Amino acid sequence: MKLSHLVEYAGLRLLMSLATRLSPVLATRAGDILGDLVFYVTGMRKKLVMEHLGRVYGDTGDGATPRSRARSVYRQLGRTAVEHARLLAGKTSDLRDRLTISGEEHIARARQEGRGVILITGHFGYWELLGATVALLGYPITVVAKKLHNPAVDRLMLKGRERLGMKVTNMDSAAPVMLRALRRNECIGLLADQDAGPGGVFVEFLGLRASTYQGPALFALRTGALIVPCFIIRSGPERHRVCFEAPIEATPTGDEPADIARITQAYTDVLARYILDYPDHWFWVHRRWKTPVPADSSHVQ
Repeated sequence: MKLSHLVEYAGLRLLMSLATRLSPVLATRAGDILGDLVFYVTGMRKKLVMEHLGRVYGDTGDGATPRSRARSVYRQLGRTAVEHARLLAGKTSDLRDRLTISGEEHIARARQEGRGVILITGHFGYWELLGATVALLGYPITVVAKKLHNPAVDRLMLKGRERLGMKVTNMDSAAPVMLRALRRNECIGLLADQDAGPGGVFVEFLGLRASTYQGPALFALRTGALIVPCFIIRSGPERHRVCFEAPIEATPTGDEPADIARITQAYTDVLARYILDYPDHWFWVHRRWKTPVPADSSHVQ
């Protein structure tokens, strides 16, 4: 293991140890301080975040600036980091006490019909808790995770997800695992808000065309599974509201590229609505609009 990996792992372990000594209220304050340190001291991708926020929101007339919005984003990320450190250390309160859940009936309905469920979300709020919420409700769920460069941190994160009841598959080999899970009438969890490169389908996202992964729509079309957008909103110190939205039907028309674009646009619209309502909850540090829009972007490229 590289020295940098050892240092990173030791830093995470230290954060976990320190975080367990805090109450939920103090942990939230510590997250705000951590976010401010990153924002003011390291400035990690701060210019990019402010550029994205300025482009999407412009002058809203409410006195908020890209800089003030960006600071709120970093504070929210800090809170999530400290809370996740506490969760990994097993020192947080029972999940049932932390969550208010709405829309569970959408998952129940899909499973009663034997169709399987594609749960779609983004890097929004404390997204790691969404899969845990589904498992807590008693539904089998497989989530896709990108392998981390640091093997020690990767193992720690994997064990944390498995301890919370999730099955985990690596992104590089996820497709057949996901299809089998859906055909067993199970749930799969996907993050669908990152740039997909030239192989994605271009849809409207927050007023700009963005390359988006076509996998969720393809899975739905091939299996008949329902797509259920879901989001988690922070409501207090270690308290969250989980919302399962109305399902999106993937009805094939015979024109698969057009179907993929239509379905992808439908769940992307739901994500955009939540981001506009809770701008500090989204992961603005990602280069979401990195891939240039081709001349003809109406179909999968």
